[in-house]
Order: sequence, then C-alpha cells, then structure tokens
Amino acid sequence: MSGAGSTAILGEVMNPEERHRHLRASCVEQGLRLTPQRDVLLRVLSQTTGHPTAEALIQKVRAVLPSVSQATVYRNVQELVRAGLIGTLERAGGAVQFEINPDTHHHFICRRCGEVWDVYLDEAQLQPHQPAGLTDFQIDRREVQFHGLCASCR
Repeated sequence: MSGAGSTAILGEVMNPEERHRHLRASCVEQGLRLTPQRDVLLRVLSQTTGHPTAEALIQKVRAVLPSVSQATVYRNVQELVRAGLIGTLERAGGAVQFEINPDTHHHFICRRCGEVWDVYLDEAQLQPHQPAGLTDFQIDRREVQFHGLCASCR
C-alpha cells in the first residue's frame, strides 16, 4: 500500500523514468523553468515513494547535488505544489509531507509509528449531497483520513 515503485496516471502505470519525463513536461506546461536544481528534484520525486518530508527531499537532492541550498529545495518544492504537480499532507504536530501519488486516493495514518498509507475508496460513496451550511460553497475535492494502528503496531 505505501509506495509502489510506479505511479498510475490516467490509468497507465509509469516507471520512474517515465514519471520524470512527465514531471518535466508538466513543468514546461506550467511555465516553470527547468533549472539543474529543479531537474534533480524532479528526478528525486520520480524515484520517491510514500510521503516524504521537505527534509527527506533535501537529503536526497543533496546526495546528487551537494551544493544545493536548503532554501532552493524548499522554494522549488513550494513552486511544484502551487503548480499542482505535487500535493501536501498536513497533520497536526507533524512535519508537512509531500504527496507524490497523483491518483485520487485517501490516507490511513498510524497513530503510533506515524507511517502513512494510500487508501483507494469507491469515489461514488464519497459524493454525498452538499453538506448543510455549505450550500453557497464550491467543493473542489474531498479528503478522507483514517487514523488507527497499522498491522505492525497492533
């Protein structure tokens, strides 16, 4: 569940190299320059599974490009988030984690070890009527988080 080595986009499974090409093309479409630092970050993201923190991404980028500054990686990650190429997973009391998986999915978070798993639900079950009190609002997406103990921590 947590992190397979490939990513599905539009029903097709991409390997890390295809994912890297897809991320590069998406940057160009969004008007983001492909600097050497951003390209290394895109390659790291394409090879990453799970939900890495900014610190984990900085370490992986620095393993390839030791001179890159922390600020450069943070800025590039935020630009990718703003462009919609990656998402964020924010939890109270925890570091922001980045969502690499572009498929529609939800999360299970273990309250003991903190590990996060992607969970796929039938989207038809998540399309209730407009919630009371939000009739004048536009809902762009729905998120479900399950919290409990994973199999290893039980």
